Amino acid sequence: MRKSGPWLTLATLLLLIWSILPIYWMVRMAFLTPAEITQFPPPIFPTRFNIASFFNVLGFDHTLADGTMVRASGQANQVLRGLVNSVIVAVIVTVITLVIVVPLAYVFARLEFRFKNLLLNAVLLAVALPPVSTLIPFYAMFVQLKLAGTLTGLVLVDLTLTVPFVAWMLIGYFRNLPPVERLARIDGYSRFGTLFFLIVPMAKSGVAVAAVIAFLFAWNEFTFALILVNGTTANTLPTAISGFLFQNPQPSNLAACIVLTILPPGLVAYFLQRHVAEMSLVDPVR
Repeated sequence: MRKSGPWLTLATLLLLIWSILPIYWMVRMAFLTPAEITQFPPPIFPTRFNIASFFNVLGFDHTLADGTMVRASGQANQVLRGLVNSVIVAVIVTVITLVIVVPLAYVFARLEFRFKNLLLNAVLLAVALPPVSTLIPFYAMFVQLKLAGTLTGLVLVDLTLTVPFVAWMLIGYFRNLPPVERLARIDGYSRFGTLFFLIVPMAKSGVAVAAVIAFLFAWNEFTFALILVNGTTANTLPTAISGFLFQNPQPSNLAACIVLTILPPGLVAYFLQRHVAEMSLVDPVR
């Protein structure tokens, strides 16, 4: 077992490099000047931190240290609209997902009722179903309901992704909580009182992780957004960034947009990392 120590360290180091290097390379590119980007071999570190790209993608002109004026990107309006829409959609989807999933997961995990296994299998089937397989039916239905090209339609379709997955995750978490229902009934708590005043506080780490996952799903969702809202006022940030691929942008502008995309979910995960760590210590579902 001791001989595996160096190999485990090496494998961990390679995994970290594999995971972090693409992110670092994109962040590095966002701070390079146009002249540095065209250099070969490319510089490993920026000689100076050039923030012009961030100003440009947000719609501002910026003057470099050498006096060169870098004009605002033509995609700035689309990026700003996509940023605002992504925040709106991600927050709404996260809140609605938790409102639906917390009671749902509690019922499946702690109560016994008819057709429980059948309904649970339906939840698991929804998790396993590839989202692209429902793309055409959703598009046809949303066109008929006039929800295509709207934030409301995008929120509804994102919920079909977040609700089954988060419910499946929280069901396993709730099953591992101590059985407090009988004691709660003796103390006069109703079913809803037991859930909201006892179970939810005990499961705050799991609920926090569920919120992070729902936010990330909604923030990064691309396939449905590309078909349902791309090119409309409901455009989100991932589809707005894809618009750069059909033009001839500065690579640093594209990198700056990607960094802006990474920041919000990164901040959410950072502030909730303690709960993520606590949930990782929970025993697997029996």
